[in-house]
Amino acid sequence: ELDANYLKFDTDAKLRPSNIKVGTELWQKQEQRGFLGEVKKRTLDTAEQRRETNQAYDLLDALSRSGALVLESTSLHVVLAATHCFDETIINTAIKENQNPIEKLERSMMIVASTVHRSPPQRLASPAQVQRMRELSPALFAESVSK
Repeated sequence: ELDANYLKFDTDAKLRPSNIKVGTELWQKQEQRGFLGEVKKRTLDTAEQRRETNQAYDLLDALSRSGALVLESTSLHVVLAATHCFDETIINTAIKENQNPIEKLERSMMIVASTVHRSPPQRLASPAQVQRMRELSPALFAESVSK
């Protein structure tokens, strides 16, 4: 859905999905055997990282009875990355091409935010800025991104 909205509303075709790679760095794990046990640190290689991740998902699955129990007072954090590409440097975009790079970034952020929150841009933008943003990105405001 996000890629479709990139294509539909990013008229300059400058917005690209990005992959975040955690890398092959070693993880440090602190663990304690028992309540009064000594805290021990150890380094996890890639295979151990995968095993620990799977164990965490298995624990969550067991605690929630495979999703049958509602987990109240919990939060889930999701990181979403997108890259806005400029043909020129920011300075050249502003001076040489006479374009405001902030306006382009605002549109990109509004495409992502509207899609993720499934809410029309006019509900997400500051009321004082809606008219200005509508003039700069009429297609984005004409047809709701959240459909």
